Amino acid sequence: MRTLTWNGLFFSLACMASPCTALAATIAPNATLAQLEAADQADRAPGSGSIDWAVVAQRDAGRREKVMGLLRAGEIRTASDYVNAALIFQHGEAVEDTQLAFALATTASRLDPTNADARVLTAQAWDRILVKAGKPQWYGTQFSRDKTTGKWAMASTDPNAVTEAQREAMGLPTLAQTQAHLDAMNAKQK
Repeated sequence: MRTLTWNGLFFSLACMASPCTALAATIAPNATLAQLEAADQADRAPGSGSIDWAVVAQRDAGRREKVMGLLRAGEIRTASDYVNAALIFQHGEAVEDTQLAFALATTASRLDPTNADARVLTAQAWDRILVKAGKPQWYGTQFSRDKTTGKWAMASTDPNAVTEAQREAMGLPTLAQTQAHLDAMNAKQK
């Protein structure tokens, strides 16, 4: 069991009373976590057509294991750290990975409400949780490629779950903009 010192208790109470942005700004992001996130993104850089997903899945699992170790050790402290950790768990196959990604991204957006990546990742993780549960997504961030036609399609979306203004407040395009993007991607395939 962990006990708080008087200084820790004071800090905790002060943080509950007001944002601790000044102190949080003095904590450097975790360099190991930043490297793990960069490796995650590098694995996806070539584009989905030329990626060996079996190899990437193994690397993803290793990265999730390392991030879980950092989380258990209390080494994830800044909004940037939480975003990086969330992105790595967002790429997990299990719904529990996506649920953790949602929690981490939500934490990042609470630590730093101006962090646009945190807001976007929160919406993406929430949509992925819904899609994995067989329910319509809210924000329109999840799409897949039809194996027969090769065309990209947006997963089923509940147009009444959130408004277009709420989508834009999360830093996302409107549903019409997303559909236009998918249409353009599909037109390039012809």
